[in-house]
Amino acid sequence: MRVISIIKQIIDLLVSVGESNWADTFTSFKLKLVNSDSENLQILRSDILGIYGGMGSFNDLVLYSEGQVLIRENQTLDKLRKELFEVLN
Repeated sequence: MRVISIIKQIIDLLVSVGESNWADTFTSFKLKLVNSDSENLQILRSDILGIYGGMGSFNDLVLYSEGQVLIRENQTLDKLRKELFEVLN
């Protein structure tokens, strides 16, 4: 499933830069996707899309290390964010 593949990439990226809160969120999504039946997939889809809106949302996340913006990692994150959003819509 393409969604799970993208989520795994997001988790790997977040873990690599020490962003444990969002990594935990996506790990939870991944586990739920793997263990969901078709009825729950629509609810889970809505839950994942819900993290894209509002203050402090996944869209607002900027990756830093030691006070420096991680340019390459943020570019990768932006790409993965867009891919996941497009796959879910």
